[in-house]
Amino acid sequence: MKAVVILVNPKYSGNVGAIARNMMNFGVNELRIVGDRSILNDEAYIRAVHAKEVLNNAKFYNNLEDAIKDIDFVVGTSGAISGDRNIKRVPITPRELAEKHKTLNGTMGIVFGREDDGLSNKELELCDLFVSIPTSKEYPIMNLSHAVSVILYELYVSSLETPYNVNMREASKLEKDVLLNIFNEFVDKNKYIPEYRKELCKTIFKRIISRAFISGKEANTLMCVFKGK
Repeated sequence: MKAVVILVNPKYSGNVGAIARNMMNFGVNELRIVGDRSILNDEAYIRAVHAKEVLNNAKFYNNLEDAIKDIDFVVGTSGAISGDRNIKRVPITPRELAEKHKTLNGTMGIVFGREDDGLSNKELELCDLFVSIPTSKEYPIMNLSHAVSVILYELYVSSLETPYNVNMREASKLEKDVLLNIFNEFVDKNKYIPEYRKELCKTIFKRIISRAFISGKEANTLMCVFKGK
């Protein structure tokens, strides 16, 4: 599902520029703004750094209704949550949204409100879902650009088969078995380890290797260490 960021009457140009940068970090290209183009001043472009293209292609609307007219699934966001007294403000987390995002088709618009008072109840009524980021009670309200970053990060990571494209081969069972045998020989020959501790050392090392998911290079390097070469 394609994600679109929708900002409702943002007040600070710096935030808009930082949001454009966040969007490019996490593979989102379309920015919609309820408001006018004056928000895209020099400060916005400075904060966008290499994401100026997102600002150049931003679309502007007079109201939220127009901005979401062609959106298949609309997500409202806010730091102000509630319970039974206001069903519209009962949220899910960004991580729960990311899981739901994988099952949907079409376009998902993520709506962010004003820096000072967020989205109104009327605006939330236009949304299909409400998301809020869990934060400390000591300072629960996040900066707008930071909130965008958290939500887009969760969406992006959930879409990846592996978080990093790192060419690292995991150690084979044979390599791990050889490593354990070499370590055991090292322990048996080590005169500084008391006899009653040797079996415990072997068990602990085996558990460490089992939990570590070490690479082939790491296993072979450790073999050389315990062989003394």
